[in-house]
Amino acid sequence: MSKSFEGKSVVIASGNNGIGLTTAKKFASEGAKVFITARRDDELKKAASEIGHNTIAIPADVSKLSDIKHLFETVRKSSDQIDVLFVNAGLSDLLRLGEITEES
Repeated sequence: MSKSFEGKSVVIASGNNGIGLTTAKKFASEGAKVFITARRDDELKKAASEIGHNTIAIPADVSKLSDIKHLFETVRKSSDQIDVLFVNAGLSDLLRLGEITEES
C-alpha cells in the first residue's frame, strides 16, 4: 500500500460522515495525520474510531469563527503545518466571494 502522505497533516472539516469520512479514511490509509471536525461530538468520536490511528477529532462548527480559531490552535499544537485543507462544508446563501459574511 502506498504511503504517499506519510508525515503530512490533513485537516478535514465535517469529516464525520459521507465524503468527508471517506476522504479522511483514504488520507489516513496513505499515512497522513488526519484532523477531523464535526459539530456533534458523538458522531465525531465514532468517525475517529472508524478512521483509526493518527486521527485527531476536534469538535467545531466551521460556521463560527471562534471554532475555526480553536481548530487551528489545536492543529498547531500537533503539527508544524497543514499540507491539505479539505473544506467539506457548504453555504446555503448564494453570494459572491467578498460578499460572504460570518452571518451568512
